[in-house]
Amino acid sequence: MVNSVKVEYISKEMIKPSSPTPENLRRFQLGLIDQITPPGFHSLLLYYPSSDNLNIAANMQRLRSSLSNVLTHFYILAGRVIDNTVIKCNDEGVAFIEARVDAFLFDIYEEPDADMVHQFIPIEMGDPLTPTSPLLHVQANIFKCGGLLIAVSCNHKITDLKSASTFIKAWSATAFGSMNETMLPKYLSGTALHSPEGSHPFIPPVVQFKMTKCVTSRFVFEDSKIKELKTKAASKTVQQPTRVEAVSALIWKCAARASTINLGLTNRESVMMRPVNIRKMVVPPLHENSFGNFVYPSIVRSENEEMDLQQLVIQLRNGLEEFSKSFPEVFQDGDALSKLVKGLQITKKDDDLDLYCFTSWCRASFYDTDFGWGRPKWISVPSIPFKNSVILIDASDCKGIEVWLTLSEEDMELVQSNKELLQFASLNPKIV
Repeated sequence: MVNSVKVEYISKEMIKPSSPTPENLRRFQLGLIDQITPPGFHSLLLYYPSSDNLNIAANMQRLRSSLSNVLTHFYILAGRVIDNTVIKCNDEGVAFIEARVDAFLFDIYEEPDADMVHQFIPIEMGDPLTPTSPLLHVQANIFKCGGLLIAVSCNHKITDLKSASTFIKAWSATAFGSMNETMLPKYLSGTALHSPEGSHPFIPPVVQFKMTKCVTSRFVFEDSKIKELKTKAASKTVQQPTRVEAVSALIWKCAARASTINLGLTNRESVMMRPVNIRKMVVPPLHENSFGNFVYPSIVRSENEEMDLQQLVIQLRNGLEEFSKSFPEVFQDGDALSKLVKGLQITKKDDDLDLYCFTSWCRASFYDTDFGWGRPKWISVPSIPFKNSVILIDASDCKGIEVWLTLSEEDMELVQSNKELLQFASLNPKIV
């Protein structure tokens, strides 16, 4: 395994929209969910092996020019956040870094490491957001073999997963020459999801996380194993679990069990929090390309001592259905902002329960990100410093699932040896 490699920065620059943003679009009011979302960068890494189509000099220029062109449509990303209420769309640009790496992509494929790849991302998750900070950072890493790793880091203040996917898809299509109207973002204003112009700014509270030493491990569920797991997780209530439901339930069960054992307990309340795309839930429904944060967490609790797999799937399905019915009521008869903030609060102290944060990046179509030299061979994420975090990503065949799980060292040791989990998942296999 390559723990550290030499990364040489060739250039750092600001890429601005190819055409200036019109004056009437230079002020964008942040939505209610944007305002309550803590600033932080989420990063995606796309790996492109060397090929005859990968002319480094030409394709670096292609990345720059297509990024500049697509920013004319995603002009918000080239702006700056002011007072947590407004984005000043002033065309200051996004950060673009070109770097050379003294290693081969093969070295990373042999034993993927979520900690090691921090060398290839342009900004860390917890880096502060100031009035001068770019909202988007890109780092193009060129390897000795001629392979390319593109890391895209978007700020969560204005991009949820769907918005990030919309941007990346449009950027690659612009580079490939296949951009069309259906890929353009939709910007909303004057709706129930947006605070009125000139309203008092909401400052999100500083989130305090316990400084617990964590480790991140990768588990890969192949398509055939997911089918077996779905059969095991099915019940009369949920006869056909989705692959995300089945995998999430098993990971939750194994992680919660490990925590209970290490604490010397027989039973402990466990909570799963997972962001849900609300674009189709609000009234009237929003366009799927609506740009900004249109996700809100669905919270499911379990106090089942055994945490039966079938029962967990039922709870996940019921939790989502209940959320779908109740969430639109947030915008009726009162202050939506205060309701949204209140809904995020976990009623018990952290010491009284285990909170697991699940995020699914499945079906985000990231494997279709072709800038003109083919699809990525692999997609990954860097480790994050928050205990009990779970990220699900499509495997390269878009049928299997890769799970990036962050736990305490003690809990991870038990999870990695859990026989039920290893019946369905492989622990960090190499990239074939």
